[in-house]
Amino acid sequence: MKPLANYEQQVYAGLLGKVIGVYLGRPIENWTRAQIAGRFGSIRRYVHQDCGVPLVVSDDDISGTVTFPRALEDSGRFGNVTALDFGQAWLNYAIEEKSIFWWAGAGTSTEHTAFLRLKQGIMPPDSGSIETNGRIVAEQIGAQIFIDALGLICPDDPEKAAELAKKQACVSHGGEAINAAVVVAAMVAIAFSEKKMSKILDTAIRFIPADSVIARMHRQVREWSATDGNWITTSEKIEREYHPSKYTHLILNHALMVMAWSYAPDDFWHAQEIVNSAGWDTDCNAANVGSVMGLVCGLDGINRRYDFQKPFADRMVVPTAEGSRGITDVAREADWLASLGRKVMGWPELPRNKSWHDFHFPGSRHGWMPEDDSPQSRGAACTENPDGKGMRIHFHCLGPGLVARISTPVTPLVGGNAVPYAVVGTPLIYPGQKVILTARCTKLEARSPVTARLFLRTLASAAPALEAQIVNGAEVAISAENALTLSLQIPALALPAAELGIEISGDFQASGELVLERVEREGIPDWSLPDQLPLNTKGETLGWLSSMRFVSHYNILYDDKPMTEFGRDSGPGILVTGNREWKDYFFEAATIRHMSDRFGIIVRYQGLERFLALIQEGDSLRLVERYYGWRTLAEIAHKWPSDEIRNLRVTCRGKEITCCLDGKVLFTALDGKLGEGGAGFLLEMGKGAFRSAKVGRV
Repeated sequence: MKPLANYEQQVYAGLLGKVIGVYLGRPIENWTRAQIAGRFGSIRRYVHQDCGVPLVVSDDDISGTVTFPRALEDSGRFGNVTALDFGQAWLNYAIEEKSIFWWAGAGTSTEHTAFLRLKQGIMPPDSGSIETNGRIVAEQIGAQIFIDALGLICPDDPEKAAELAKKQACVSHGGEAINAAVVVAAMVAIAFSEKKMSKILDTAIRFIPADSVIARMHRQVREWSATDGNWITTSEKIEREYHPSKYTHLILNHALMVMAWSYAPDDFWHAQEIVNSAGWDTDCNAANVGSVMGLVCGLDGINRRYDFQKPFADRMVVPTAEGSRGITDVAREADWLASLGRKVMGWPELPRNKSWHDFHFPGSRHGWMPEDDSPQSRGAACTENPDGKGMRIHFHCLGPGLVARISTPVTPLVGGNAVPYAVVGTPLIYPGQKVILTARCTKLEARSPVTARLFLRTLASAAPALEAQIVNGAEVAISAENALTLSLQIPALALPAAELGIEISGDFQASGELVLERVEREGIPDWSLPDQLPLNTKGETLGWLSSMRFVSHYNILYDDKPMTEFGRDSGPGILVTGNREWKDYFFEAATIRHMSDRFGIIVRYQGLERFLALIQEGDSLRLVERYYGWRTLAEIAHKWPSDEIRNLRVTCRGKEITCCLDGKVLFTALDGKLGEGGAGFLLEMGKGAFRSAKVGRV
């Protein structure tokens, strides 16, 4: 099969459609059709403000969709990935009780139940089967809501999409839930070239048994939709025939999706109106409908009747146990999914620049939005990207006290999302790194100089002594029809970076247009960590990932010097920061162990099952590799009494890993599998603490 000429752009449209569906449906999830009609009539726009909740939220529909396909890349098997690989991705990327899933307990949350089975050593398909967990748990909606990405990486190959869907779905689900997932994945794969909805539905249903509940329901709902002439009438029939008192709620929700596709086969806006106004599990249903409709209607069709994209500028929150993409955007994730798809399909990789943001999809903004919540910048700028040749910033009416500011988030805000899914993540920018932005000025009308500069704003903290900082780059004059480069060297920060932005200032009559072409990050952090990590009012770490029982500023040595303490009751716990851009660096800290089975520092962290660590275990100091199991790479006999300070340092240079204790080299070993990743601390059963920690270049 030859590569599709517009493959990447179609992946972007499909993923964009899914994310829009989540943001439309999340505020009214589990509302009845009558409640929605009474409040809104029908859902024809975003209603988050009416409901008092944010638009961009952490949601399992999004997190699971773009997290579980990492199994293809992590395993190196791509199209030959196994169900076990998907199960290992669950264990690597899900922080228990925090990230990705609805953690409602065994027997209540299907995903929580399956996660516990995996921890018990029960591997797929048994981890999600009806035989293991019972039909009520196994036949829930999760397999379907996580599956769209597998269709996006199998363009025009529904058979392959169905095969991969079965492998991913069986980690947590069984029975009809797998049939539902297969149909959705197949529909997405088919919709790359086939745009007629009736043919998409006809073809997709062939990949599941004809006598299955999902297949019979598809046929019946399409018959009703063809004769009723009114989607409300059809939805009433669906609620009577497929009520959750007869089947699990998966069947009813899938039926509402078939109804939306049938009544609005080529209209993205109307399909979203129907599936959201019908009620029940609106975010899940609208997301699956959106991914198929995004492909059928394309980028132009998505926003034809309502600008779905501008209010969130592609922003996504993806909380996992590896923070590189905790804050991300649709274009960035679409590019990654398309790169997986090219490997699965055996297509050549596209020659592309490696910029962090390059705005090459029409409509893409990489999260950059005008800061209209501030009186100083409200209404001074707007953005658009009509052709994928750069994001245009239109600025106007500048003057004393009024500037144009446009920014994008670089760390997810911890907590406060008003949804049942935690928000965790690490910054995309650290002290010692440099940000470079390339743009060009295409229009300028001004009576006096107009300048632009980059700025970085840090997170706010509950601690009175730690106020949010703003770091400004050098001002650069803007000239009509000229290119300009803005740069910002990131200095030491007391709090993690929150937003990166551009500020444009000039006289009252100034107006013009800048076209952003690229934004790049350079360098490895050179960063002395605060001795007391910033925490919010709930004791959650800001800019760090934690699976510890607690993190606090208590001093177990009572020496009146600041430190960060953490504890873990059982099993290995992590406290880490950084991302997959960290390759060659050193990490060191003055550390204290207080009753622990394992304790030490982590480097090249890629998730709970993938990292290197220099640890004290028993009477030995060991360099261990955590790679879906433990392996000792080097060790030396060493006794470490409780509450004594030891300085640990690990240097990563290529494959060579050098470990030091109190300034003396212990041993050198080879990293044969990881090569990159963040840094932090490991603790199993006990307490530990650190101060004087540093990350630096080598």
